[in-house]
Amino acid sequence: MLHRLLVLLCLFSFSACGLVHKPEAAKSQQTNTAKQPQSSLKNAAPVIVMVPEFDDIPVPAKLSRDADRSFVYEAPGVTMGVITYSGYVKGDSLAKFFRSEMPKYEWQFLNAFSEGDKYLISFIKSDKSCMISVEESTLSTRVTIKVGPTQGR
Repeated sequence: MLHRLLVLLCLFSFSACGLVHKPEAAKSQQTNTAKQPQSSLKNAAPVIVMVPEFDDIPVPAKLSRDADRSFVYEAPGVTMGVITYSGYVKGDSLAKFFRSEMPKYEWQFLNAFSEGDKYLISFIKSDKSCMISVEESTLSTRVTIKVGPTQGR
């Protein structure tokens, strides 16, 4: 009898989980889909944010900044740093993202290396360089963006 009662209790608790809803989340989800027609959702461009210290470096909004692994140095006339982001986005799609988006901000592609789930992509501008490494692991993908002045400038 006790065994049946435990089984019923488990079934009830699992089915009750589906009944719990968050009105705020449902309301915002309805609002977002109501603003855009269904056909444009399929063809929507990726959501992009800019690295705050470098307004010419785009990053997918799905990634979160890792403040503990990031630092920026600023002095008159120069800003440089290492900024780290993480999230679960496929490494190859991130590499394609940077290859297609960076030139839109006047970055010139320099070179790229890949080995398995690791990618290293380099860009240059007239006064600075940018090296982006993407490393995919089982739980998340880490993107490290290194920005500094070009030699002799």
